[in-house]
Amino acid sequence: MLELLASEYRAITQDILAWSICSAALLWGGGPERAVAVTWLVLFEVTGWIYNLVLGAGVLLTDVDYFLATIDVLAAAIWITIALYANRNYTLWIAGMQVLAMTAHLARGLAETISPIAYITMVVAPGWFQLIFLAIGLIRHISRKRRFGEYRDWRLVMPPRLVSLLGRGLQ
Repeated sequence: MLELLASEYRAITQDILAWSICSAALLWGGGPERAVAVTWLVLFEVTGWIYNLVLGAGVLLTDVDYFLATIDVLAAAIWITIALYANRNYTLWIAGMQVLAMTAHLARGLAETISPIAYITMVVAPGWFQLIFLAIGLIRHISRKRRFGEYRDWRLVMPPRLVSLLGRGLQ
């Protein structure tokens, strides 16, 4: 895994994997799979492409990159929201991995003794796991749908009976 992180083809490999898995999620996934895939594609692929176009292809992580940190915080907020409302368990793992990536920026900002290799590992490694979790979640969704048929994508915020009881109690 470390060879893959240090490889000059790491970004290309991750982009190909991300586009493949996210495209499959958009085609065959339910609501949570599509939401996770769109978030990945917009925040990391499209925004990353624009970022590299504007600032150049090489990003040096010797100091906190505030743009990338902002993208990671935004992705964490979106994926935590998806994880809380999705009727899937793997979304919790994706959100958890994003929290790890997000806190890497905080750790780098607080402790200047963190090496650039450790920083890039803390920022990049969770993304690989997120893609793996999305792929596993998509495969499980497809097999569950084939085996049991349609099922709901999102959890109910409050059961309808509880809502009606609360409504009567407030009057």
